[in-house]
Amino acid sequence: MRHENGAASARTAGRRHFAVTTALRLVFVAGLLGLLAWLVDPRALIARLQSAEPLPVLAALVLVQCQIVASAERWRLTATALGQPLSRGRAVTEYYVASLLNQLLPGGVSGDVVRVWRNRGDARNAQAWAVPARAIMIERLAGQVVLGVVASAGLLVWVLDDGGAIPGAWVLLAGVGMALALLALATAGLARWAPRRLARFAAGFGPAIRVAWLGPGRLWRQLLWSLAIVASYLAAFALASAAIGAPLAPLAVVALVPLVLLTMLLPISVAGWGAREAAAAALWPLAGAASADGMAASVLYGLVSLVGALPGALLIARRRVHAGAGRQA
Repeated sequence: MRHENGAASARTAGRRHFAVTTALRLVFVAGLLGLLAWLVDPRALIARLQSAEPLPVLAALVLVQCQIVASAERWRLTATALGQPLSRGRAVTEYYVASLLNQLLPGGVSGDVVRVWRNRGDARNAQAWAVPARAIMIERLAGQVVLGVVASAGLLVWVLDDGGAIPGAWVLLAGVGMALALLALATAGLARWAPRRLARFAAGFGPAIRVAWLGPGRLWRQLLWSLAIVASYLAAFALASAAIGAPLAPLAVVALVPLVLLTMLLPISVAGWGAREAAAAALWPLAGAASADGMAASVLYGLVSLVGALPGALLIARRRVHAGAGRQA
């Protein structure tokens, strides 16, 4: 009885903490977006969004579908390598659902947590969670590593091309590198000193990366999928900027857009809103555009990403209808 009461109290405390942090993040996002809109001239921002060309927006929406399908294929490749075969249909369906939840819930990984839960298998022990959790973490990590490499390369080319220094860019990249290093150290520490179940999970993370990334014929496929996904991110953002009347040169797309996307990793908002707009407003003048152009492009990109993930809502609704029909039968 005491154990059950303690578990119930822990769940209640967890829900309360989630609600409070979510509310704080929403307030932060709303305040930051309001401040940015005021700084860049809200009338100019609204005018740019209202005048957005439909064809680039539609092309960006198509690219979002390509991103989700390609990401699902990367996850399928990773999960299969770790011993969890996934059908293409299931992988794409689950990725749509996770993408939508990541757009709507704080932290940017809530959808991935749900993806782990929905693909844990029939077993109820801790080991049932290990393979899907590792597969999803490694799949997401592959994308962030490639995005970081592309951002570094783009920044280097920008500097060598005499584009001038980008304020804060190297600090941001150094922060990402430090975060990856801290993740590696934390994993090693958990494997050594954490409770047995968590230690077992952490200890298996390094070998799982080697199997998923360096197994026979897997490295080039991981790279191709990740590069294709990152390229689609950059192209979708470039299309959003072109749609509001501020087309970017190819060098600006490669050098500036990855930096904007990296700010979405900061765990301070919901789906990167606010932080992404602040970065775009600061960086677009380096490409000869106005800060209002950068913010408008970022807002449009966020809306396109959200709308592009909406098929996930249809899939959730369909699952619920089928589940209800099954219970009635």
